Amino acid sequence: QWLEQLRADAPELAGPLTALLSADALADARGFLEPRPASLAGSQLGHYTLIKPLGHGGMGSVWLARRTDGRFDGYAAVKLMNLALMSATGQARFRREGTALARLTHHAIARLLDAGVAPTGQPYLVLEYVDGQRIDAHAESAGLTQQQRIDLLLQVMDAVGHAHANLVVHRDLKPSNILVSADGEVKLLDFGIAKLLQAQGEDEPNALTATAGDALTPDYAAPEQVRGEDITTATDVYALGVLLYILLSGRHPTRGTTMTPAESVRGILEVEPERLGLGDLDTIIGKALRKSPAERYPTVAAFADDLGRYQRHEPVRARPDSLGYRARKFVRRNRTSVAAATLVSTVLVIATAFSIVQARRATTERDAAIRAARRATAMSELQSVLASDSRDPDGRPLTQAGRIRLAEEMLVQRFRGESWLISEVLIDLSGRLGESLDREGQRAMLSRAAAIAAEGGQPALVAVAGCSRAISFWDDDQMDSMRSELAIAQAKLRVAAGEAIDPAIRATCLEAEGKALQARGQGDSAVALLKQAITLVTAAEIRRLGLIVALSEVLRFAGRHRESAEASTQVLAELERTGYSNTEMLPNVVTFVDRALADLGEFRMSDSIVGVLIRQREALSGAGRVPPLLAFLYGQGKLRLGETDSADKWISEATSKPWGEGGIMTNWLPSVLAQLRLNQGRLADARAAATRLPGGLRGRRATAAMVNAKLLRADRRARAATLLLERELTALYAESPATLSLFTLPLVTAGEWRLAAGDASAADSLARLGLRAAVIDSLTPARSGLAGRAELLLAQSLRARGDAQGARATAERAIVALSNGYGVDNDWTRSARALRDTLRQ
Repeated sequence: QWLEQLRADAPELAGPLTALLSADALADARGFLEPRPASLAGSQLGHYTLIKPLGHGGMGSVWLARRTDGRFDGYAAVKLMNLALMSATGQARFRREGTALARLTHHAIARLLDAGVAPTGQPYLVLEYVDGQRIDAHAESAGLTQQQRIDLLLQVMDAVGHAHANLVVHRDLKPSNILVSADGEVKLLDFGIAKLLQAQGEDEPNALTATAGDALTPDYAAPEQVRGEDITTATDVYALGVLLYILLSGRHPTRGTTMTPAESVRGILEVEPERLGLGDLDTIIGKALRKSPAERYPTVAAFADDLGRYQRHEPVRARPDSLGYRARKFVRRNRTSVAAATLVSTVLVIATAFSIVQARRATTERDAAIRAARRATAMSELQSVLASDSRDPDGRPLTQAGRIRLAEEMLVQRFRGESWLISEVLIDLSGRLGESLDREGQRAMLSRAAAIAAEGGQPALVAVAGCSRAISFWDDDQMDSMRSELAIAQAKLRVAAGEAIDPAIRATCLEAEGKALQARGQGDSAVALLKQAITLVTAAEIRRLGLIVALSEVLRFAGRHRESAEASTQVLAELERTGYSNTEMLPNVVTFVDRALADLGEFRMSDSIVGVLIRQREALSGAGRVPPLLAFLYGQGKLRLGETDSADKWISEATSKPWGEGGIMTNWLPSVLAQLRLNQGRLADARAAATRLPGGLRGRRATAAMVNAKLLRADRRARAATLLLERELTALYAESPATLSLFTLPLVTAGEWRLAAGDASAADSLARLGLRAAVIDSLTPARSGLAGRAELLLAQSLRARGDAQGARATAERAIVALSNGYGVDNDWTRSARALRDTLRQ
């Protein structure tokens, strides 16, 4: 009745309202919003299709998924965030899990493969799929012995130690988060409430902390978690102690079978674990389960070390040093050779000496653990500053350099009085400036680090700061400054000779010394020192890879280009194996691979390697989301191959983002841009780029001479172009008779112009000079595109001089070299084939 009245009074409203009410009735009839089972099976998330749920938790659901984009076949676990947690707090926690996993590359930690946002707006993580049992269930079903159970836990400890080394605390270690595969390999899962280490006492946002507290598992929570106090690496030590207790006894250390939640919390805070009657093992567990974090093992490594000592029947560090205790351990380890009844006095003497040695070692390791903890705290605070959105007084976001300066100020202020810590961390921080090519800023920071270390009486740190400065000077080709800096550093190293010097410090100074030898022309001696440095740091993965890259540089400058390419390619493989292939270290390493292969004239090979890496990065990050350096190298490679359009696309991609000055931006981008614009006929742009061509090294000057000569030729000043190019090349040869592969194309270009002007004899001479520059080992004549270009010019010159037979044989060699260096379908290869076919006729 009301609707009928409305149609009379307001017909413009009655129609739409009736339609809405009818739609509502229809929705009710169809059961709209009624509870019903829903499944995501078959849904597509990125490259993966969901198959079935594997489990549900507080943060979300985990699904078994299969990769279905055709690139490769495989399974993964997809963690999908609950819609109920789509608040800013929930999303922050979910992002934090991804951030934590992205830092970790350990064989016993389930790897992060991908991440994204579902069509519903839910964030998701794609993780390595692990098919295995809970660690406690595996131990029971496999009937593991006590030693095997300890060995299993030591695998977990190694993974947790790796996480701690990367400033990540798990905070939820429990059996359901630790799976064991059928072959006994451990996999650590679920960093959902992991904490990225912060400064002691620094508060997280309250909502985030509260949510994380709700998510933790009380049975494995440490007392400080229950009390809401600071979370540190000692929190994970406690959880590992609980896990060890359960693995060995089958029961919880502080909780009975029928406790209420309140009683469970009281047990965590007040109840001491019952001893299991396992002697030293009880002592180890007791130390790990101390209520106060400060009384536990300082690191997971220290906990694991004591377990290893127990298994080897050595004195454990979890109890006070006791002469009788150590004597009993000594006798037990040597029972076949020691008769206790007759050699008591000998045992006591030996035990006393052993006790002193062990005490000294314990003191050393304790000091090392304290230093490591302080350094972790400093690095955590540093990272928080570097990752912040700090602003300058005008409200503008700080640049990376500005954040680094702010981090230094914080470091000096916060850790005043700990000169060793400030200088050590500043030396590391200076590397950030070096990576961004601010080498003057890097050297200034290293000088400040050295001054602080000197004031604190730390000669070894003064030495490593000086050696790092020497390497920075070498990078900028400032050899006098490098040698001066290295001499001072070596003197400091001699002063510190009585100390136990960190192998990493020795390795850095060996790298500097090796590079100084290379600058003096002693390439083989330099290579030997770099190889020696690598052997010192085999345990430090990233530092070792950095030294292999340095070795690649020195090998290249020593003329051992193929070895250089092999070394840098090895680093690429290592980055892939260790999970660092998606970091910013990769583009820098690719630079060395590309340079070595370019020297060898193997342009097609370099293009293939960089192309694969580009496609991998785009598959992870999306089309066009490629580091500028990687995009530049790909564009440069396309330019070498004559693919102008592709070169323009990738170089434009590289230059669309801001770069720092120095490095490739200063040394190679101007010549690449100039040659690209010349190929495109954009002469004004080519001239603008040419104004920034670098000088200095002979190879760069040869390239600059070729570019400037080409610009003259484009202005129809052919004779002036030829004279300029030949004059510059003559000056370079007069300076030193040593040839470089970078001379090949300028020499071939000059020869082509001579041949075009009818001077076949001069073209012949220039072609042979170019070939001599290109051939740098026994393989390059058949593999180098540069050698192929020189052979092609030589064949053309021989034909012009009437030597058809010689020209044909030379053209055949050119085809082989050009096919390998540039590819069988490249324009240069086709030109050589056409020449050969003409000569056959």
